[in-house]
Amino acid sequence: MEKINNTDKICFNCKHLAWLVGVGQGIRCCYEYKKGIGNVNGLKVWPPTVPSKFHTCEHFEFKEKESESGNTN
Repeated sequence: MEKINNTDKICFNCKHLAWLVGVGQGIRCCYEYKKGIGNVNGLKVWPPTVPSKFHTCEHFEFKEKESESGNTN
């Protein structure tokens, strides 16, 4: 399996990634959901699935590092 670096521009390193595997929903991209773009008749639609953690798209943004977000844990 390929090693993932923190500097790779892939979904695994994106701040919009939602890891919902534990609740049976897979890996999802929450970009449109957070921005309110994914609305149908005023209701939010479920975020789209991410085909692979190695995938990337035009909405990619790196996750904040814990030291930058103020977390010290």
